[in-house]
Amino acid sequence: MVGPARGALAECEDAFAASAGLFAAACAELAAPEAAVMTHAQLEDLLGARMREVTRQLFQDHLTLRARDEARREEVVDAAGVRRCRIERGRHRTLATVFGKVTVVRIAYRGTGVRTCTRPTRC
Repeated sequence: MVGPARGALAECEDAFAASAGLFAAACAELAAPEAAVMTHAQLEDLLGARMREVTRQLFQDHLTLRARDEARREEVVDAAGVRRCRIERGRHRTLATVFGKVTVVRIAYRGTGVRTCTRPTRC
């Protein structure tokens, strides 16, 4: 397996800095004297909670990177065949994951005179 180029690695470090910070904080917590007296069950609980948050932040950092790099599509047509030619950048929605809630930011494609339905069960 080939590793990332140097520039890609630096970009990765920037993009995932929040995740790395949480991981470093967890490492510091494990190195603290208080951790030395924890039972194995307490350590397991602590690591489970900290690593779940690290994983949630990794997911969020990745979604943020995707949003930054999302390219506008030239032509978007909905299921009914209606063109969606107006865009709105930076549309947010919350996504519940097994790691916790994250925010997805995307480009929304709108159509002139087309009803926008945020809850399909109510349209």
